[in-house]
Amino acid sequence: MVAQTQQAQAVVAAIFLLAIGQLFAIGLGWARGLTLQDAIRSLARERRAADEKYNKSFVTAKLFENEIADLKRRMGLSEKEIQDEMAAMRIQFQELADRYAADSANARLQQQNAADFPITLQGAPAREHFNFLLEPVIDLTTNRTAHYRVRFSITAANGIEIDYSKLTMNADRGELRPTLDLHVINQAIPLLRRLRAKHPAMRMFIPMGAATLVSEHTIAMVTQMLSDADNVAQGVVFELTHDSLAGLNEAGISGLAAIARMGATLALTNASMAGLDLPALRHLGVKFIGVEARSMESGIGMMQAWLDFAQVARGMQFQILLTNVENSAQAATASQIARLVAGHFFAPPRRVKINAGMNAATDLSAAA
Repeated sequence: MVAQTQQAQAVVAAIFLLAIGQLFAIGLGWARGLTLQDAIRSLARERRAADEKYNKSFVTAKLFENEIADLKRRMGLSEKEIQDEMAAMRIQFQELADRYAADSANARLQQQNAADFPITLQGAPAREHFNFLLEPVIDLTTNRTAHYRVRFSITAANGIEIDYSKLTMNADRGELRPTLDLHVINQAIPLLRRLRAKHPAMRMFIPMGAATLVSEHTIAMVTQMLSDADNVAQGVVFELTHDSLAGLNEAGISGLAAIARMGATLALTNASMAGLDLPALRHLGVKFIGVEARSMESGIGMMQAWLDFAQVARGMQFQILLTNVENSAQAATASQIARLVAGHFFAPPRRVKINAGMNAATDLSAAA
């Protein structure tokens, strides 16, 4: 069983290395698209300025007509550049997807050489670096780290970084979220095991996308990892955004049930009071509700509404986690809403060296 688990983890790592290249390509294409869109908006502003000048002076009408015509020509070129860029990106993505499928098909043949996957697997991108980070979750009753939230990013050789929000967005767009989630879970569980050896009550919040939950094959691999983790699975908390959970179909609900049977817990993040069905969440196995700190700042009476909500939620045995606390004003009201808080105001995410022995977990345990 241990050998099979190691082989499965190696396959996950190998497939993820291929996915990193795709994610990075999508991210760069997205960034280029934004740059070109900014150029179009700038040209549009120039055109409006030219129109105003034209209306003010009929004497130079011909000159401005020529200028407007030139601007239209330049805008047409910019639009064409966007179309060409998107077409090239689609071709590149298809080539990467084909290569990914071919390597996945050959993965079983290479299991006997699992330890050499990063070297022997052709096409595995080595230029991009995957960053694994842990964000402390502070218990306000003790002012100490109680749990950790998993975060991650990708840094290219040229220094360009795709942060957590962009990376997950690109993974969802490129249909690579299950691969990304599997890799993160594969890295997180051994680290959680080391942390819980010193802090048995510690939990690790791991993000999960809706695409992962509806993939029967991916859920089977996740449940196998949790099964192999034994009692460590009880410290795993899978984070789902409010929007993702609200849009789940029957397959996604089945995925949630399969995870819950293995002892893992669920957390709802980016929660909004609108449309939040607490009894239904409890039935699904959600134990934690994550609320963005800035959501309490807008509107008269908003704070009181959150206070009322927090009281009801605690009465139903939910734990509220206030996330992305960025300033002292948000921190001052945090204790009225939640016992658990996270954000740069309290402690920024810490980069962890995965597979570097016990040092990473030991350092984090000492800081807890």
